[in-house]
Amino acid sequence: MLTHTQRRLVNVLLGSFENALVEPFLNLNAIKINPIFLVGPPRSGTTVLYRWFTYYLDEKIAYITRLADLYPDSAFLLNWIGLKIFKEKLEIQSQHRYGQIKGFTALAEGNRLWPWCEESLDGQEKYNSRYLFDRTDYQKEQSITPIVSYFLQNVIRKLCLLMKSELLINKSVHNTIHIMELKKLFPDARFIGIIRDGRSVTKSLINARKDIQGNSRKWWGVKPSNWEKIRLLPPHLSCGKQWEGLLNDMENQLEQLPKNDFIYVRYEDFLSEPFMELEKIYSHFNLKFDFTSIQKDSLKKPMDYKQFFTKKELIELTESISKKLLKWGYN
Repeated sequence: MLTHTQRRLVNVLLGSFENALVEPFLNLNAIKINPIFLVGPPRSGTTVLYRWFTYYLDEKIAYITRLADLYPDSAFLLNWIGLKIFKEKLEIQSQHRYGQIKGFTALAEGNRLWPWCEESLDGQEKYNSRYLFDRTDYQKEQSITPIVSYFLQNVIRKLCLLMKSELLINKSVHNTIHIMELKKLFPDARFIGIIRDGRSVTKSLINARKDIQGNSRKWWGVKPSNWEKIRLLPPHLSCGKQWEGLLNDMENQLEQLPKNDFIYVRYEDFLSEPFMELEKIYSHFNLKFDFTSIQKDSLKKPMDYKQFFTKKELIELTESISKKLLKWGYN
């Protein structure tokens, strides 16, 4: 595995080559981008729905690949080679962990690619991150600068041109608090907001903290607008309020959009009736779908959260997020 510094150098070298010898022959200005973003709190089932959503689409799509995520300055050349060798990776059974689907040309979140914080960092921090390869910090005042806009438009247009589609599909929980900025960047953007029982999400977030951070008290994932108030709470409460805060942030933004530009999906409904929920989404966005390959046994229901928490923790958690649970039909 390359370090961030090594990856940065490779990206610059490959990008220089593409900029000089490939990009002049690409008519990027002629590409129209029609993106659909899947958003929602981490551990809400966004990855599962992302894979199924793309797998059963009966039309050509573009998406951010892992290669584009790692080496965005050479998004066309490197992905052209990668797709020739590995082909498109849209299998819904492909292994993944915490939202990362394996494979160089597989669906990627693009978290290294989205340079939200480019002009919001200072001094050494800005020099070290260079707006590439570091996960976004989600609380930056300036997000879309001219450099950011040009960079994203350029990379995305290359992928759309390469994959011969104006329809771009992307999933990233980090986009959840940047919905309005994405809409500004891509005026035709549409959104799928994914909801899951906050107690199940809390259980999964705590496990992610332990697995990734080594400590259930260390923060992991997107920082919602209520982050400063909740970050020092006990894990079962801070994770629960993280879910609640991100839902609030997502709902507040989506409510500002035309109703045809977004749709909500409950993860539990998707688990029970995946094809019915997918057809609902496709119809809402006037997309073609193909259910000729139905894999009814592919969705496994997660373990019940009730066995994870102590009785006291479960009562405290439920009470702390009760309004949001009731709003979305969770008893």
